[in-house]
Amino acid sequence: MKVSTLLVIAGMIIISLYFLVEVNYYSGVDDSVKNSSDTPFLLIPAIGIEQSINNKSVDYGVYHEPQSAQPGSGTVVLFGHRTLHGSPFLKLDQLKTGDNVTLAWYGVGNVEYRVINSSIVSEDYRLSVEQGDVLFLITCYPLGSTKQRLVIKAQQEHIYPYQAPGDTPENSQKYYAVALIVGFFTAGMILSFYYPIQEERYILTLVTVALTMFLVMGYLFPIPAVGVEYQISNLSNYLGV
Repeated sequence: MKVSTLLVIAGMIIISLYFLVEVNYYSGVDDSVKNSSDTPFLLIPAIGIEQSINNKSVDYGVYHEPQSAQPGSGTVVLFGHRTLHGSPFLKLDQLKTGDNVTLAWYGVGNVEYRVINSSIVSEDYRLSVEQGDVLFLITCYPLGSTKQRLVIKAQQEHIYPYQAPGDTPENSQKYYAVALIVGFFTAGMILSFYYPIQEERYILTLVTVALTMFLVMGYLFPIPAVGVEYQISNLSNYLGV
């Protein structure tokens, strides 16, 4: 087997691991959210966010820091990934001063905030959770890196009677996992068909099938995403990527 083919296979394995993280996330959306009447939601019309808030982990979407307060009772801190795990905060850097942010929180109400500033801080920055009735939205910065953090600060303005969001994008997100698996398989087969080393095309076909089955197993029997990302990091470091 030629070195170039080995490198292509290594690249396919790394890509499949990234796909696995997303497959795990989307296949578990219904289980982690369940859209129950008391599930809190984050609504940011300016960047198209209508996302449930969880108390498990940032790997499940938008995560409420347990040491911070509920809206209406003090400082609220929410974390979210910019890439992977559904990328809930992908466009967070596009928020501008004055943009509206609403937390629909059962038992509290629909709490409206206005963005007042944004800042870039180091990854080891420690944020005080005693800053009054404000909301902090925190994610990694820049895109694709974990070296810094983007922090959006919003001031609480009004609390309206609670109104749960209607149908949310998350109701159909479980199908994204299937779409990712199909997309990976299709791309792999196209690569295999057009691979310039004709006598080794069958190898890439077999690898594509094997990795697709790997993704299917991840869909049916999700594994902790942290473990997957650890393996991605190790493999990337080994290959010097």
